[in-house]
Amino acid sequence: MEAQQHHQPLPNNAIVISTLALLGVVLQYLQTIFATANGQSSRSKEVMGLWAPFTHGRWGWFHIEVKYESPIIFVSSNDNKKGPEDGIPWYVDGTAESCQETRVEEPPPDPELGGSGLARERVHTVKNELATWILVISAAQKMERDSLGWERRKWAASRTPFPETSLSVNIMPITRSFDKHPAMRKPFATTAICHMIELCAILGIYWKEFDRDNDKYRAEGNGYSVLGSRVSDFGIVFTFEKPGWPRYLKNRVIPTSEVKEVCFGNVPTFYRPAEEDEHWRQPINEQTSLKTLQLGSRAEIAETLNLIRCNEYTTRCYSDPSKKHTHLFPVIFEVLGMLARPLHIINRPFTYLPNPIIFPLNKQAFSLRRLLAEFSRKLNTEVNFTHTYQHPEELRTITARAVKLDNDLPPHQDGDYSPQLLNDIHHAIDLVDRSVLSEDRNTKTVVLDVLRRHVQEVLLAINTSLESESDMHTPVHRSGAVAGGAGEHQRAAEIIKGEISFDDLLKVPPEKREASLMDKYFEEICLRVVSTSSHHHDPQAVEASMSIHRAQAQESTLSHDSSATGLGLGSLQEESATFVTHSNGPGGDGEDITSSPELSQTQSRSQSTPRLPPSASEGPAPAHGLGTFSRRNTTSSILSRSETWRKSPPTQAEVRRHTIWCALMFRMICWLLLHDFDKKDKQLPKSELMGSRLSVFIV
Repeated sequence: MEAQQHHQPLPNNAIVISTLALLGVVLQYLQTIFATANGQSSRSKEVMGLWAPFTHGRWGWFHIEVKYESPIIFVSSNDNKKGPEDGIPWYVDGTAESCQETRVEEPPPDPELGGSGLARERVHTVKNELATWILVISAAQKMERDSLGWERRKWAASRTPFPETSLSVNIMPITRSFDKHPAMRKPFATTAICHMIELCAILGIYWKEFDRDNDKYRAEGNGYSVLGSRVSDFGIVFTFEKPGWPRYLKNRVIPTSEVKEVCFGNVPTFYRPAEEDEHWRQPINEQTSLKTLQLGSRAEIAETLNLIRCNEYTTRCYSDPSKKHTHLFPVIFEVLGMLARPLHIINRPFTYLPNPIIFPLNKQAFSLRRLLAEFSRKLNTEVNFTHTYQHPEELRTITARAVKLDNDLPPHQDGDYSPQLLNDIHHAIDLVDRSVLSEDRNTKTVVLDVLRRHVQEVLLAINTSLESESDMHTPVHRSGAVAGGAGEHQRAAEIIKGEISFDDLLKVPPEKREASLMDKYFEEICLRVVSTSSHHHDPQAVEASMSIHRAQAQESTLSHDSSATGLGLGSLQEESATFVTHSNGPGGDGEDITSSPELSQTQSRSQSTPRLPPSASEGPAPAHGLGTFSRRNTTSSILSRSETWRKSPPTQAEVRRHTIWCALMFRMICWLLLHDFDKKDKQLPKSELMGSRLSVFIV
């Protein structure tokens, strides 16, 4: 008994030591479990910011599963109540409440106080452990807050209420697990490839590389940089960085839903009703109605020109990179301005858009303001200082609006207009659409035919080279009318039948480029577009145009709508008429000249006519038209239209075509004044991804 009692403490000590050893093993095992849990080291605030408290671990079979909440980021309208998950999305609006709701800190205030643009925001380049999707949400909040503050300053005088926008960045939280995606060791946000492209466009970031074959994606702009590549066994992953100083003042992209199409190279035309927009926000396999301009690649531009019914030579100017397509700026921007729906929002000062065209537009290389002034001057001279014919009321209305707009806009300011002036430009576009270009005024086929002839003539002139230096001084190539009856007669005929070139614009000083271009357009391009002469250099185009006019005239006759007003209606019959003018040219001496039956056979009953204005050096046109010739100078018994163009009234078809041409030109200038593009931005082909829900990720 004594021996047993003497050895009793030994088992107790063994039990204690064994228990401690077991406890150490268990703790070591638990430490191993916690240490090997996927994502455990990424639950801190340094990595997830204010999203860190919404992480938790769940015990499994000898394993801890780390779950966390991360955002689904997408772009939609403000009234959208549906998202990829159940619940109502969080709308980013830049307020403190929105920052708290989307779990990001309020962005630092813009240091620019005096509007100089020289102040810089602090940029942290050492905090690379923070998830980059936090920067995405912060950038969207900063954009909304800073642009709204700038907008308030622009409207400080009138205090006009801001209209609702139709585009915003939306956030929805989703619970994820690191165990489900072992290839990713950091938390990631989810979006779709189409929303990623739209998000970059909204933030002012433009793509430099978009290579789907090699999965290389790179975009930059406005102080941000985006890089993308494919991660094996996961998908396409983007990183969002902030190496510069972002600004969201006047350069903020217009917050309109059409941006979801523009960033893919598609632009809605004024022929498309707004209620059809949702049906067009998907890849377009084929269209026949030209309700959307596709401009994101050379092939798409060629297809768009085919829809406008341009000839093969014109489409090859874009499918063939060796062809020229630029005068002061790429000609395709003329098509954009003539047909695109105005995307500016009334009462809002934002004008920037992502560039939908594969060519950049550098507005520093020319002046749209001077272009408007020259257009207004030429049109006003033509309409109000040539008293021979009564011009259509629609053309007089457009002329009055162009003159008023030219007087209202600051003469030496090419942008950054006040919201009131932007509204005036927008209303001018609406006036043109309503009074001339709408389908109840002129049919779509007639408008597109005038546009087709214009684009064909401009691109042909750009690609026509002068044979020698002396050719720049011939009547066909020199801007402005030739004095004397014979000279003017010869010039009008040669313009229609001969070749013209834009090569002489190359030596024009920058201050005179816009005036020279408008001289070319009014004196040469307009004449060739409007003319229905059988001696035209492109008689097949003239015949196609006249077929369109005859077809519409027959439809108007069948519909018994002879009482309707407007340029688009009325008979196109060519009847004999008597037309009296007063000649002051050589051989005229101011006597009355009565048109011959041969001349009258080429005119209609309409007493309205487009008149090409004189050059600036000539002053107002004489009473009988341009130049100083009279019909006594002609010796031919039956004259062609090219010979009688400036001596006899035009046909009704020519009246309509001239008014439409002037309307398209005015609309183009106003549209380009109303919208701005970053000069470094150009479209990369990716239109097939519009509406694509291919999942991509931001780490």
